[in-house]
Amino acid sequence: MIKQTLAALAMSVAALPAMAEGWSINHLETMGSSEACMKKARSVLNRYMFAHGGGSTGADTWSLYGYDLEPGMQDVVIMCPYEGDMSFAIVVVQSESDSDTRSLVSQRLVDYWDEL
Repeated sequence: MIKQTLAALAMSVAALPAMAEGWSINHLETMGSSEACMKKARSVLNRYMFAHGGGSTGADTWSLYGYDLEPGMQDVVIMCPYEGDMSFAIVVVQSESDSDTRSLVSQRLVDYWDEL
């Protein structure tokens, strides 16, 4: 599962110029269960949106989405793909705003993750 996810992520990065203004991708942590990863992801995203603002969230089996995070209307996905008892946490920030704003949002999310 992790290999397929990373391959899909690599292919999407190769198509970036045609898809969006920019992306920021960070590995957060390799951890135990997907459930623990998703719980931490939800805490991070809730904390960010409470402190800085944002539109809405959504979730599926191993991903959590945040839309219109401020500043700059950033869209975020925190992925927790898993294989066996290991989950590989990744955050992707996408926006059409400048790279400094996108990097700021990405770094705040990484910092919040590291603090939990």
